[in-house]
Amino acid sequence: MRAALLAAGFLLLAAGSDAAAATPKFVGPCFTVHGRLRGGNGTPTLRIWPVGTTRLLGVDNDNDDPLEDIGELPASLQALGPIFLDRDIYGDFTVCPLTRSRPGWMQMVAIKQARRLHVVERR
Repeated sequence: MRAALLAAGFLLLAAGSDAAAATPKFVGPCFTVHGRLRGGNGTPTLRIWPVGTTRLLGVDNDNDDPLEDIGELPASLQALGPIFLDRDIYGDFTVCPLTRSRPGWMQMVAIKQARRLHVVERR
């Protein structure tokens, strides 16, 4: 009986480690910023400027790695069409950090939710 319980425990641990490998590698809790999303030339293409700061957040919602379920941009952003150099999108963005915040460095994030969106055409 005891051996069966140990075996079941090891199976649960093994299944749990597979599930952990399939989750995004966020380095901290998700947070919400009010900012401007803009497409740019370079890497990353999408960047968020949190209004009132001198910081930039680089957006990486790329889903090329099948082990990371970061996903695509939220449907509320996809519904606005392509984000290019001629449009700014202001709103409240819930982002999850992919890298730690370091002074002087762009922090990489994944956008999980975008609300209260306002599109401004640039000329």
